[in-house]
Amino acid sequence: MTFTSKFITTFSLLTLVACSASSSGEAERSGNWTLSPLESSMSYVTIKNAAIGEVNTFAELSGSVTTGGAAEFVIALDSVQTYIETRDLRMKQFVFETDKFPLARISTSLNMSQLAVLGVGNSKTLTQNMQFDLHGIKHEQEANLTITRLGANKVLVATKDPLVLDASDFGFEAGIAKLQELAKLNSISPIVSTTVSLTFER
Repeated sequence: MTFTSKFITTFSLLTLVACSASSSGEAERSGNWTLSPLESSMSYVTIKNAAIGEVNTFAELSGSVTTGGAAEFVIALDSVQTYIETRDLRMKQFVFETDKFPLARISTSLNMSQLAVLGVGNSKTLTQNMQFDLHGIKHEQEANLTITRLGANKVLVATKDPLVLDASDFGFEAGIAKLQELAKLNSISPIVSTTVSLTFER
């Protein structure tokens, strides 16, 4: 094989490898985002007897964001943690009714072009219209979110301000009344303050 033939062959192989790497990288950059459960959390604060605040969380979270910007966050309501076992059971049975409504779904549509130009270490605040599907009821509410680019393929989505939800919007009145009766409380506020910190990877 002549020097010229070797050069052409070598150049062709390098070009093929470069094209393959470029295609693979592009596929990675355009892939769907998936929630990292171990790096994500959701909590809400309840108020009883008009003065006592308590923090509750959920242990099982999942979610994804498609290349088109369709984002969904799913909460397994059976994983509620109030840090009192009896109350956990009552929340599942009387409030969330997890035998009939095991999941809560929160969805929105993100402008992915805004994320594409966000540099690593930079943040952007967005006001998003969120769709809630909870306890058999659909409800819409705005939320202020901060999106931070942690890496080329890792982002953090968090509530900039606590999201204030009214439990009566989701038909929880009877369940809360039952909880109040069983716990012998003077009151349980239907208003809850909610925060989320969600890490997505691709």
